[in-house]
Amino acid sequence: MGVAVDDIPATLTPTPRLLATCSADQTCKIWRTSNFSLMTELSIKSSNPGESSRGWMWGCAFSGDSQYIVTASSDNLARLWCVETGEIKREYGGHQKAVVCLAFNDSVLG
Repeated sequence: MGVAVDDIPATLTPTPRLLATCSADQTCKIWRTSNFSLMTELSIKSSNPGESSRGWMWGCAFSGDSQYIVTASSDNLARLWCVETGEIKREYGGHQKAVVCLAFNDSVLG
C-alpha cells in the first residue's frame, strides 16, 4: 500500500469506501478501500526549495458526505480540502501551537 513507518492512525469515511493516512512526510494520502489504490495525495510540502519543513500532518477527519477532509498539521493550521480534486478550500489559522487533532462538524458546510 506504500504507507511509511511514520504514518499515524488512519481514518475511514462514514461509508467506508475511503481511508486516509497522515504522516511525517507532510502528506495525507486518501486510498480506495476496494483495492487499496491511492486516490489522492494532499501535501503541505513547500514548492520553494529554500523554505523549511512545515512538519507533520497529524490527523484528519472526513465530512459526513465524504466530499471534504480536514487535516491537522504542525504548522499551526487546519486545512479543509476537496477530496475529489485535492484543492485546499480553506485554511484555519490562529493556533498558537501545532494542530494535532480535530473533528468535523458538517453543520458549518450547510
